[in-house]
Amino acid sequence: MITTDAVQNFLEKGGKLDYRPIHTPKGWNWELWAVQSNGAASPVISSKTGEARVFKSSDALVSFHMRIFPDAEGVWVPAPKSGQDEDTE
Repeated sequence: MITTDAVQNFLEKGGKLDYRPIHTPKGWNWELWAVQSNGAASPVISSKTGEARVFKSSDALVSFHMRIFPDAEGVWVPAPKSGQDEDTE
């Protein structure tokens, strides 16, 4: 399990971050996942709430990404996979 406080250390050890679209009653959000070098992945847990870290807008996702990667020129925000619609999660 990785918490938001440990993300920078996780990245320094070769880990990567993944943003995964999830559907909620209010629309699409993105859940933050930690991907280890061996491919194992798990949701990143918010150090403040103890829940999975979720971005409720693409603006929030981009802001987080730019704080973690200040030299990045951008970030890819994934869309839901083809076939997913408002009625599925």
